[in-house]
Amino acid sequence: MEAALKHHLDNFEVAVTSGASSYPENPPFNPPEMYPESPFAASGDLSNHVYPMVRDCLRLLRLDETNFGKPEWNPLRRLISPGQRVLIKPNFVLHFNAGGGPLNAVVTHPSIVRAILDYVVIALREGGSILIGDSPQMNCDFKELGQSLGIDRLADYLQPLCAVRGINFQVVDFREEQAFYKHGIVWNRKPLANGSSVVRVALGRESFMEAIDNTRLYGADYDRNQTIRAHDGHKHEYIVASAVLDSDVVISVPKLKVHRKVGTTLNLKNMVGINCDKNHLAHYRVGSPATGGDEFSSPRWDDRAERRLSDVLLGGGSRSGKYAFLAWRAFRKASGIAQRKEIASAFAYGNWHGNDTAWRMVLDLNRILMFADRDGSIGAEPVRKYFSVIDGVIGGEGEGPLHPDAYPSGVVLAGFNPVAVDWVATRLMGFDPNEIPLYQNAVSQMKGWLHEFAIERCSVKSEVPKWQNILDSKEVVMSFRAPAGWRGQIERYRVDAEDPDPSSLSNNMLSQ
Repeated sequence: MEAALKHHLDNFEVAVTSGASSYPENPPFNPPEMYPESPFAASGDLSNHVYPMVRDCLRLLRLDETNFGKPEWNPLRRLISPGQRVLIKPNFVLHFNAGGGPLNAVVTHPSIVRAILDYVVIALREGGSILIGDSPQMNCDFKELGQSLGIDRLADYLQPLCAVRGINFQVVDFREEQAFYKHGIVWNRKPLANGSSVVRVALGRESFMEAIDNTRLYGADYDRNQTIRAHDGHKHEYIVASAVLDSDVVISVPKLKVHRKVGTTLNLKNMVGINCDKNHLAHYRVGSPATGGDEFSSPRWDDRAERRLSDVLLGGGSRSGKYAFLAWRAFRKASGIAQRKEIASAFAYGNWHGNDTAWRMVLDLNRILMFADRDGSIGAEPVRKYFSVIDGVIGGEGEGPLHPDAYPSGVVLAGFNPVAVDWVATRLMGFDPNEIPLYQNAVSQMKGWLHEFAIERCSVKSEVPKWQNILDSKEVVMSFRAPAGWRGQIERYRVDAEDPDPSSLSNNMLSQ
């Protein structure tokens, strides 16, 4: 394994660059100047401060360093060979900020992707394929997202330029269906003719889900039976886009953002988007820890009633069931229950630090990414290479992943090992990854793949000298606000007394 992973997972260096906290607004997001290695002749976009931040990350990682500044500089040559299939996996979770804030705090900005694309094209030379793909939230309007961010115009620009080089370029929505919400619940669904078939991948007893009670699982939709069946009988099955398993190289491009169910959503959590059926993703276990669940801290009677009614009335998808559930919601509001405590606490729906389910699903998908072949069989050796670039130009704090406030962090991170990069990013945000179950268990998983892996062996490369010691320093660089259910649990900075009490936040805001 070690030879196969040379300059890959066993590279524990993480690059961090700083710059402006703003994105260019002009697709296709050309670089501000024509660098010696630039693959395309185009006018420079002087407003694009993002491109040089990505470029500097590659320089700081000393990739093809002897050729830096020359036309032949090819920083990804050790990662990508001519003719290979490269998947770029951004975080395109939703086409709007559900909290009313900017979309740029929710999703990966395509200017980050553009900079990466240029260096992928350089590495592929005259052949191969590039696929930008994701499986976003089930109610995401992928077309509207593309238009809002300029992804469609970026694709229109790059497709013919890549075709001339013999490189196939596509942007693909991996989902099998799109859902449409009305009155806060799924009202209609539309099948999607996506650009990728799917492969069923079963992890069996090797799954992290094996250790918990699968009869209590809740997925991303109303029919819990589908989620339970996916993980019943030691099966632990996921539905993965075949384009992911067909790829030779995966480049993860997540957003620097917090997450209600796992703490922060970076490279590891980004791989949830390789799964195409949301009900195969276990998000939490119904009930409180006292009853074998991890959904709430201490559920009230009306929370338990709403959960049960949700299963019964919405699981089948009937119109009558939807109206009956809305009638219950109306009663709850009219009776004063909702007003007295604004419908339960911040810990409902697994949105808290006691969630012991979501991290398991995340690490399962990361194992699939690295070890599943094209047929979905899990081997003992990694079958594809990996690299990551985190978009932290504008981060997301507060009620992420769908309702975040913008955090103007002005950083880009890059590296080969997802655990190392996520650990550094989480520290940079002002959190302690030792207090987050996802990262505690990710370290154990990585040690199973690389016996020499240890956080102490990770090193940070940055033009900001103090950031190079971020893993050892007590200094807090940024102070991202944690989600309500994690407040006071993971911060390395003092949590202000005036921060809102989680129980004062509405369930409507916290249930997504």
